[in-house]
Order: sequence, then C-alpha cells, then structure tokens
Amino acid sequence: MKYSFDEKIDRTGNHAAKWEEIGKKFISSDLWPMWIADMDLKTAPEIIEAMREKVEQGIFGYVYRPDSYYKCATDYLERRFGYQIEPSTLINSPGVVPTISILVRLLTKPRDKILIQTPVYYPFAASIRDNGRDVVENKLIKDEKGYYTIDFEDFEKKVSEEEINLFILCSPHNPVGRVWKKEELQKLSELCLKYKVRVISDEIWRDIIMPGYTHTPIASLSKEMENNTITCFSPTKTFNIAGLQASFVTFPRKEEWARFDEELGILDVKRNNPFSLVAFEAGYSKCDEWIDQLIEHLNGNMDYVVNFVSEKIPEVKVRKPEGTYLMWLDFSALGYKKEELSKFMQEKGKIALDDGFWFGENGTGFERMNIACPRYMVEEGMNRIEKAITEWRKDN
Repeated sequence: MKYSFDEKIDRTGNHAAKWEEIGKKFISSDLWPMWIADMDLKTAPEIIEAMREKVEQGIFGYVYRPDSYYKCATDYLERRFGYQIEPSTLINSPGVVPTISILVRLLTKPRDKILIQTPVYYPFAASIRDNGRDVVENKLIKDEKGYYTIDFEDFEKKVSEEEINLFILCSPHNPVGRVWKKEELQKLSELCLKYKVRVISDEIWRDIIMPGYTHTPIASLSKEMENNTITCFSPTKTFNIAGLQASFVTFPRKEEWARFDEELGILDVKRNNPFSLVAFEAGYSKCDEWIDQLIEHLNGNMDYVVNFVSEKIPEVKVRKPEGTYLMWLDFSALGYKKEELSKFMQEKGKIALDDGFWFGENGTGFERMNIACPRYMVEEGMNRIEKAITEWRKDN
C-alpha cells in the first residue's frame, strides 16, 4: 500500500482532547481513549504538504475563498457519488453541529417539534432543546442480530399527527453504522414531501463507507427532494482534520442561503482559517487514493473487533458497521443500568468509550467505540474489555 496506517503516534502533550480531556469527562485520566470521533492516524500527506507550504510562508492573516474551493467540493461529490450540484448553492460554515443549531433557529419557532431517529448523535437533541424546541423521536428498530431499520409506520404517524415541520437525518447513521439503502431513503423522501417536512441531512460520514455498500445523498433522489433538503457535509471526519473547524452546507433555496449567510455575518464566523482553506482543497482534489486505503484499514479493524467479540467475549454483541469508523457494542446481557455500565467499563476495563445512553434512552446498554487508529490500539482496547468481562463472569 502507498500509505501506512499503523504508525504509532504519541499525541500526549499536544492538547489532544481525545487523550488529555479524559480526566474531565471520565472518572480518571489513565483510561485507554477509544471515545471521541477523531482518528489516531495522520492525515493524508498531500494535506500535510499543503499546510506545510502555508506555514513556510510565515504569514497567517485573513484569507478569502477562491472559486476553486467550492468547485473542488462539487467535483468531488460528482466524482465519488455521481451527484452534481452548483457551487453557488454551497456555503462554508464552522462545523456541522453549529450549522444544525443555526438552522433550527432559522427554520422553526420556539416549541416547534423536530424529529430525530434515535439512538443518534447526541448533539442533535441538544441543539433542538438548547434552542427551545421539542424533540420527537422516531426510534430505530433493532433485530436480534443488532441490525437497525427505520420504523416507517411510526415515522408517518409522527409527521402526520404531531405538526412536525423539520426532520434531522443522520446518513450514514452515527452510532449504529447503517448506510441507508436507496429504497429506505426514497420512502423517507416520499413521507417528508407528502407531509411537507423539511429535511436537514447530516452526511458528514458519507466518505467512510465499507466495501459492498453505497452512500446515496438523499437530495439526489429527485429535484423535488433536492429542493426540500439542506445537506451538511465536511471533509473533517474523512481526513482527520476536525480541529480545523469548517464544513459545507448546500442550500437549494437562494433565500435560505442568504439568511444563513447573514447569520454567519452576525456571528462574524464567515472566514476560513488559512489552514482549513488549503487542507480542504487538497483533500477534495488530491486524496481519493488515500481515502480508499483508509477504508481498507478501517475495514480490517472492524473485522478484528467482530472476530474478537465472537471468539472471546460472546456476552457482548456487535454487528459490523456499514459505514463510519464507530463500533456499536451491545453490553445489555450484563444487566447494568446506564450509569452502572459506564462505571463498570471505566473501573474494570480502564477504557474510555462513548456511553450509549448519550445517544438516547434506547442506547442504554451500549457503548460506542472508535476504531480509527493503528491496530495496536484496537487490540489493547479489546483486551481491556475482555479483562472487564472476565471479572464480571467471576461475580455472576
């Protein structure tokens, strides 16, 4: 392979939240970090080189976005997903979560109801509640093999009876790892159009898709759905550059583009920093091969976890994700309540994971594990979980 993803990188002393904020988030600072969704992998060398050239210039003043910035994003979308949009529909934003928070305010009124599909990325619910709106849950259905599907009957009931005018879609889905099939998205699309529900589609994980699966942008299904959807995406997860804090939003309606642009101006967050500008353009224009090889590495890490669980800790259940680099581990057989499971994993496993109940009550009994790292980190994490389960067996 042209690129290596097994280099051991010491991130301590580098203000890395994943490693050095553990003591603030968990019970102690000596836990193995498999939580927050960034990688312990270097970004693509093409991006590093673009940033190095910026560093060597030695001036880090205000920058503007050239036309090539948005064009590289639309070219990438067409090249990788076969979907063509106009660069003029795009606008830069500080991140997907700030974007969702702003859109909740712009598109709804206080006490309006907004639909999400739980268990789901917890800032969705926080952005809704913090802006004085009400969360409505369309809970995903999980079968005995850990496979999640959409409860379409409940979805239609909610959008038809509860005066919902906004739905936040997570596609691919974090944390359950589903890459929604085209026919699933088509059915959601039909329901949203039928009941006049606007869609915000968070597609930040669209690039991290395992072999055999295909991501479909929901806005690509029809012109009518395109006009009904605001799509958020970013190369930050893809290239491990989340700290550069910039993303893209595509607005099919010019008046909403203008309102969002005005809001960014009020907050004075319209400019890129000089590093995000060059990093994003390099990623979208030069790093397709790097992404492909990254997916091979992540796919191997996922297989390792699935096999380890099957062979050594059958009390735990896990299904290989179709997308993202997040494993959704089911510890419900252990019988712990949500805070009890969190404490057990920290005290007995000495490992930091994202607690399932953060993602909704139907995430209770689960833990989310980040496997975007060298294999040695995955091995260490799984050995720690096995140690915890071994102790649990002694007491049961």
